Amino acid sequence: MQKSKDQFLTLKEAAKFVGKSVHNVSYLITYGKINKYNSAGKVVKKGIKGLVFVSKNELEQYTKSWQKQLAQRRKSLNIKDQTLAFSQLSERERTKHIHRLHPYMGKFIPQLVEYYLKKNFTKKDIILDPFMGSGTTLAVSSELGLRSVGIEISPFNCMISNAKLQDYDIVKVSKEIEEIYNQTKKFSDGWTDSMPIGDSSISKSKYLNKWFAKRTLAELSFYKKKIPDYQHQDILKIILTRAARSSRLVHHYDIATPTKPVTKPYKCRKHFTATPGSKKIHRMCHPLDRAIGKIKLYTFDTTKRIETFSKLRKSSDYLVLQGDSRFINLTKEVGARWKNVSINGIFTSPPYLGQIDYHGQHQYAYELLSIPTEVENEIGRKKLGKGKQAQEEYQKGISAVFANVSKALHKDAKIFIVANDKANLYEKIIKDAGMRQVSFKERPVEARAQGDKAPYSEKIFECALEN
Repeated sequence: MQKSKDQFLTLKEAAKFVGKSVHNVSYLITYGKINKYNSAGKVVKKGIKGLVFVSKNELEQYTKSWQKQLAQRRKSLNIKDQTLAFSQLSERERTKHIHRLHPYMGKFIPQLVEYYLKKNFTKKDIILDPFMGSGTTLAVSSELGLRSVGIEISPFNCMISNAKLQDYDIVKVSKEIEEIYNQTKKFSDGWTDSMPIGDSSISKSKYLNKWFAKRTLAELSFYKKKIPDYQHQDILKIILTRAARSSRLVHHYDIATPTKPVTKPYKCRKHFTATPGSKKIHRMCHPLDRAIGKIKLYTFDTTKRIETFSKLRKSSDYLVLQGDSRFINLTKEVGARWKNVSINGIFTSPPYLGQIDYHGQHQYAYELLSIPTEVENEIGRKKLGKGKQAQEEYQKGISAVFANVSKALHKDAKIFIVANDKANLYEKIIKDAGMRQVSFKERPVEARAQGDKAPYSEKIFECALEN
């Protein structure tokens, strides 16, 4: 029992008190950062009927401790200007509405894009992202009433972006999303181990059979075969692949970067019983053997996200181009979309040198949907490493992109490049691309995603065309 002067808060009250989401507070309980209490003020270690409470004192103590850690990280980065850290934002705010429609390693937070676009561009300007990724720049542009163009070499990334950006009839798309789920649920309820996997490309895939249980593949296969019956196929494919990612035979604590499938029960680092100062008691978890639960989760989550975004967006004027930014004829493509215009600016984050397997992170999607990859043409791909030769090839590739797309830029275009430039390659890249640096900022990133908590920084180069 806590001291009488302590105050107990519901999860909703606690979230409001610390300016975070209910999910964030639940996370603190799950990982033993704070206790869980019942209505009588007693610590509860297992499940609880009714409202869950937390101690205001414990919450304050944890918050102070966390703020101290963040301060130490800021100090280690030695960056005085914290404007672009956005450290006050919760994970929920950083991944608001469609920005979390599908997981994607390597994207920047929408608040960073919004900060620069608001300061430097006006409505009806055209913004380009020649390394579109999952479409963050285009989504923010739509919210601000800007036109946008994205170029991306990965067909799957283009699918993610188009699914995010489409201007939906919410009633119709919601009906389709729910209907295909209900059909899949009915199939799942009647499934037996003797039933075959309907899609031959799935049943014969060595990769899919290695990483998924048979029932999971059967459910994914059924959902996939139903997609052609509907109008909004991209959004249905994104629900399918998002569910597939979460339904692989992997540890619950390592969905992002698993190296081998898991087929037996294991001690789970994510799920355990713990109280502050006590020993963690890890739960024995099992890899998932079905996908229907994740399909249900993402069915309703997706509907909510696209509906929220539809109320916020001010522009539906965008262009997604699948291709290699080094060679694509951007002037021709933009001219076909908007007559007699040039692009007013760029906001982009090129791939990091040898750091992220941009295609490999979605291998399950390429296999499931039978999409060809462009991995061999990926600039700075992880397999090539970070050595001298890799650096030279990276410089040439990134410079070639900016030199090519510059042909479609207005002569006074503003160019913003967000880069993790540890090897100091961008001074030469900017020069070789026919640009000049106007200004420079360094942005502290106090904690990286996917469990890597080491602080690092990104460099933001503002450039202009050499006239």
